[in-house]
Amino acid sequence: MSVPILSVQEASISFSGIPLFEDMDFTICEGEKICLVGRNGAGKTTLMNIITGRRELDAGERWVLQGTTIGYLQQEITPKPGQKVFDYVFEQLSGEDKHMLEYKVEQVLQPLEIDPDQQMDRLSGGQLRRAALARALVEDPDILLMDEPTNHLDLDIIEWLEGFLKSYRGALICVSHDKAFLGNISDKVFWLDRGKMKVCPRGFAHFEDWMIMQLEQEERELKNREKVLEQEVEWAS
Repeated sequence: MSVPILSVQEASISFSGIPLFEDMDFTICEGEKICLVGRNGAGKTTLMNIITGRRELDAGERWVLQGTTIGYLQQEITPKPGQKVFDYVFEQLSGEDKHMLEYKVEQVLQPLEIDPDQQMDRLSGGQLRRAALARALVEDPDILLMDEPTNHLDLDIIEWLEGFLKSYRGALICVSHDKAFLGNISDKVFWLDRGKMKVCPRGFAHFEDWMIMQLEQEERELKNREKVLEQEVEWAS
Protein backbone atom coordinates (compact mmCIF):
# COMPACT_ATOMS: atom_id res chain seq x y z
CA MET A 1 0.00 0.00 0.00
CA SER A 2 1.33 3.44 -0.97
CA VAL A 3 2.14 5.73 1.94
CA PRO A 4 1.05 9.40 1.55
CA ILE A 5 3.90 11.82 2.26
CA LEU A 6 2.28 15.09 1.14
CA SER A 7 -1.30 16.17 0.56
CA VAL A 8 -3.14 19.37 -0.29
CA GLN A 9 -6.85 19.63 0.45
CA GLU A 10 -9.48 22.20 -0.61
CA ALA A 11 -6.75 24.56 -1.80
CA SER A 12 -7.54 27.92 -3.34
CA ILE A 13 -5.16 30.54 -4.75
CA SER A 14 -5.95 33.81 -6.48
CA PHE A 15 -3.86 36.47 -8.19
CA SER A 16 -5.23 40.03 -8.13
CA GLY A 17 -8.61 38.63 -7.16
CA ILE A 18 -8.72 36.19 -10.09
CA PRO A 19 -8.87 32.50 -8.99
CA LEU A 20 -6.10 30.23 -10.27
CA PHE A 21 -7.09 27.15 -8.20
CA GLU A 22 -10.33 26.48 -6.35
CA ASP A 23 -11.02 23.54 -3.97
CA MET A 24 -8.02 21.64 -5.35
CA ASP A 25 -7.07 18.27 -3.83
CA PHE A 26 -4.09 16.01 -4.48
CA THR A 27 -1.83 13.54 -2.68
CA ILE A 28 1.74 12.42 -3.32
CA CYS A 29 2.75 8.95 -2.12
CA GLU A 30 6.14 7.34 -1.59
CA GLY A 31 7.96 6.49 -4.80
CA GLU A 32 5.33 7.79 -7.23
CA LYS A 33 6.60 9.08 -10.57
CA ILE A 34 4.22 11.88 -11.54
CA CYS A 35 4.25 14.18 -14.54
CA LEU A 36 2.52 17.54 -14.20
CA VAL A 37 0.74 18.82 -17.31
CA GLY A 38 -1.46 21.77 -18.21
CA ARG A 39 -1.67 24.68 -20.60
CA ASN A 40 0.63 27.69 -20.22
CA GLY A 41 -0.73 29.76 -17.37
CA ALA A 42 -2.56 26.80 -15.80
CA GLY A 43 -0.42 27.14 -12.67
CA LYS A 44 2.28 24.47 -12.93
CA THR A 45 4.99 26.66 -11.36
CA THR A 46 2.60 27.80 -8.63
CA LEU A 47 1.75 24.18 -7.86
CA MET A 48 5.45 23.34 -7.58
CA ASN A 49 5.85 26.22 -5.12
CA ILE A 50 2.86 24.96 -3.11
CA ILE A 51 4.53 21.55 -2.84
CA THR A 52 7.84 23.05 -1.66
CA GLY A 53 6.01 25.38 0.74
CA ARG A 54 7.29 28.56 -0.92
CA ARG A 55 3.73 29.59 -1.82
CA GLU A 56 1.15 29.86 0.93
CA LEU A 57 -2.43 28.82 0.23
CA ASP A 58 -5.15 31.47 0.31
CA ALA A 59 -7.44 28.74 1.66
CA GLY A 60 -7.14 25.02 2.32
CA GLU A 61 -4.55 22.83 3.99
CA ARG A 62 -1.08 21.53 3.08
CA TRP A 63 0.17 18.50 5.03
CA VAL A 64 3.64 16.94 4.86
CA LEU A 65 4.71 13.75 6.62
CA GLN A 66 7.23 14.63 9.33
CA GLY A 67 10.82 14.29 8.15
CA THR A 68 9.98 14.42 4.43
CA THR A 69 12.62 16.22 2.36
CA ILE A 70 11.76 18.12 -0.83
CA GLY A 71 14.18 19.10 -3.61
CA TYR A 72 13.53 21.33 -6.62
CA LEU A 73 15.43 21.45 -9.92
CA GLN A 74 14.66 24.93 -11.20
CA GLN A 75 15.36 26.65 -14.50
CA GLU A 76 17.61 29.44 -13.22
CA ILE A 77 20.93 28.97 -11.38
CA THR A 78 23.11 31.81 -10.06
CA PRO A 79 26.69 30.50 -9.73
CA LYS A 80 29.09 31.66 -7.02
CA PRO A 81 32.27 33.17 -8.50
CA GLY A 82 35.17 30.71 -8.32
CA GLN A 83 33.11 27.80 -6.94
CA LYS A 84 33.98 24.45 -8.51
CA VAL A 85 31.27 22.17 -9.90
CA PHE A 86 32.13 19.42 -7.41
CA ASP A 87 31.81 21.81 -4.44
CA TYR A 88 28.47 23.15 -5.76
CA VAL A 89 27.02 19.64 -6.05
CA PHE A 90 28.50 18.51 -2.73
CA GLU A 91 27.78 21.54 -0.51
CA GLN A 92 24.32 20.51 0.80
CA LEU A 93 25.23 16.88 1.52
CA SER A 94 25.57 15.59 5.08
CA GLY A 95 24.89 12.60 7.32
CA GLU A 96 26.92 9.94 5.53
CA ASP A 97 30.57 8.95 5.25
CA LYS A 98 32.40 11.71 3.37
CA HIS A 99 34.10 9.30 0.97
CA MET A 100 30.77 7.66 0.12
CA LEU A 101 29.27 11.09 -0.58
CA GLU A 102 32.20 12.02 -2.81
CA TYR A 103 31.74 8.74 -4.69
CA LYS A 104 28.01 9.47 -5.11
CA VAL A 105 28.78 12.90 -6.60
CA GLU A 106 31.32 11.42 -9.03
CA GLN A 107 28.85 8.70 -10.11
CA VAL A 108 26.37 11.39 -11.20
CA LEU A 109 28.79 13.95 -12.67
CA GLN A 110 30.45 11.40 -14.95
CA PRO A 111 27.38 10.36 -17.01
CA LEU A 112 26.27 14.00 -17.14
CA GLU A 113 29.66 14.78 -18.71
CA ILE A 114 30.60 17.65 -16.40
CA ASP A 115 34.17 18.40 -15.29
CA PRO A 116 34.06 18.48 -11.47
CA ASP A 117 37.01 20.92 -11.38
CA GLN A 118 35.41 23.44 -13.73
CA GLN A 119 34.40 26.75 -12.17
CA MET A 120 30.64 27.32 -12.02
CA ASP A 121 30.82 30.92 -13.25
CA ARG A 122 32.63 29.77 -16.40
CA LEU A 123 30.03 27.22 -17.44
CA SER A 124 27.62 27.67 -20.33
CA GLY A 125 23.88 27.79 -19.64
CA GLY A 126 23.53 24.15 -20.61
CA GLN A 127 26.41 23.07 -18.37
CA LEU A 128 24.93 25.03 -15.45
CA ARG A 129 21.68 23.12 -15.92
CA ARG A 130 23.59 19.84 -15.84
CA ALA A 131 25.35 20.86 -12.63
CA ALA A 132 22.01 21.77 -11.05
CA LEU A 133 20.57 18.44 -12.20
CA ALA A 134 23.52 16.58 -10.66
CA ARG A 135 22.99 18.41 -7.36
CA ALA A 136 19.28 17.63 -7.28
CA LEU A 137 19.88 13.93 -7.97
CA VAL A 138 22.69 13.60 -5.44
CA GLU A 139 20.69 15.28 -2.67
CA ASP A 140 18.23 12.36 -2.97
CA PRO A 141 15.11 14.03 -1.47
CA ASP A 142 11.90 12.16 -0.64
CA ILE A 143 10.09 14.35 -3.21
CA LEU A 144 12.06 15.63 -6.20
CA LEU A 145 10.50 18.35 -8.37
CA MET A 146 11.98 18.80 -11.84
CA ASP A 147 11.27 21.62 -14.29
CA GLU A 148 12.31 20.72 -17.86
CA PRO A 149 15.17 18.39 -16.82
CA THR A 150 16.03 17.29 -20.37
CA ASN A 151 16.78 20.79 -21.69
CA HIS A 152 20.36 20.96 -23.05
CA LEU A 153 20.84 17.19 -22.69
CA ASP A 154 22.00 14.86 -25.46
CA LEU A 155 19.97 11.73 -26.22
CA ASP A 156 22.41 9.36 -24.48
CA ILE A 157 22.32 11.47 -21.30
CA ILE A 158 18.50 11.59 -21.44
CA GLU A 159 18.45 7.79 -21.65
CA TRP A 160 20.77 7.59 -18.63
CA LEU A 161 18.52 10.02 -16.73
CA GLU A 162 15.44 7.93 -17.55
CA GLY A 163 17.11 4.85 -16.08
CA PHE A 164 18.23 6.77 -13.00
CA LEU A 165 14.73 8.14 -12.34
CA LYS A 166 13.00 4.80 -12.89
CA SER A 167 15.04 3.34 -10.04
CA TYR A 168 14.90 6.49 -7.91
CA ARG A 169 13.61 5.63 -4.43
CA GLY A 170 11.77 8.94 -3.87
CA ALA A 171 8.67 10.46 -5.40
CA LEU A 172 9.08 12.54 -8.55
CA ILE A 173 7.06 15.46 -9.93
CA CYS A 174 8.18 16.45 -13.43
CA VAL A 175 7.23 19.21 -15.88
CA SER A 176 8.57 18.70 -19.40
CA HIS A 177 7.74 19.31 -23.05
CA ASP A 178 9.58 16.07 -23.88
CA LYS A 179 6.64 13.68 -24.26
CA ALA A 180 8.79 10.61 -24.88
CA PHE A 181 10.70 11.30 -21.66
CA LEU A 182 7.47 11.72 -19.66
CA GLY A 183 6.06 8.52 -21.12
CA ASN A 184 9.17 6.59 -20.11
CA ILE A 185 9.45 7.77 -16.49
CA SER A 186 5.89 8.34 -15.20
CA ASP A 187 3.24 6.13 -13.59
CA LYS A 188 0.71 8.90 -12.86
CA VAL A 189 -0.34 12.26 -14.35
CA PHE A 190 -1.48 15.41 -12.56
CA TRP A 191 -3.52 17.45 -15.05
CA LEU A 192 -4.24 21.10 -14.22
CA ASP A 193 -7.41 21.94 -16.09
CA ARG A 194 -9.51 25.07 -15.57
CA GLY A 195 -8.49 25.59 -11.97
CA LYS A 196 -8.93 21.94 -10.95
CA MET A 197 -6.57 19.02 -10.45
CA LYS A 198 -7.48 15.86 -12.37
CA VAL A 199 -5.45 12.70 -11.72
CA CYS A 200 -4.77 10.05 -14.34
CA PRO A 201 -3.84 6.82 -12.48
CA ARG A 202 -1.52 5.69 -15.26
CA GLY A 203 1.61 7.17 -16.84
CA PHE A 204 1.85 9.81 -19.55
CA ALA A 205 1.91 7.18 -22.31
CA HIS A 206 -1.79 6.56 -21.53
CA PHE A 207 -2.74 10.16 -20.77
CA GLU A 208 -4.18 11.24 -24.12
CA ASP A 209 -6.70 8.36 -24.28
CA TRP A 210 -7.66 8.96 -20.63
CA MET A 211 -8.07 12.72 -21.24
CA ILE A 212 -10.39 12.13 -24.20
CA MET A 213 -12.53 9.80 -22.06
CA GLN A 214 -12.72 12.47 -19.33
CA LEU A 215 -13.76 15.19 -21.77
CA GLU A 216 -16.38 12.94 -23.40
CA GLN A 217 -17.81 12.08 -19.99
CA GLU A 218 -17.89 15.77 -19.07
CA GLU A 219 -19.77 16.53 -22.29
CA ARG A 220 -22.34 13.80 -21.58
CA GLU A 221 -22.89 15.11 -18.07
CA LEU A 222 -23.34 18.63 -19.40
CA LYS A 223 -25.96 17.45 -21.92
CA ASN A 224 -27.79 15.54 -19.18
CA ARG A 225 -27.87 18.65 -16.99
CA GLU A 226 -29.18 20.71 -19.89
CA LYS A 227 -31.93 18.12 -20.52
CA VAL A 228 -32.95 18.18 -16.84
CA LEU A 229 -33.01 21.97 -16.90
CA GLU A 230 -35.23 21.98 -20.00
CA GLN A 231 -37.66 19.58 -18.29
CA GLU A 232 -37.78 21.76 -15.18
CA VAL A 233 -38.42 24.88 -17.23
CA GLU A 234 -41.19 23.07 -19.13
CA TRP A 235 -42.76 21.83 -15.87
CA ALA A 236 -42.64 25.32 -14.31
CA SER A 237 -44.17 27.12 -17.32
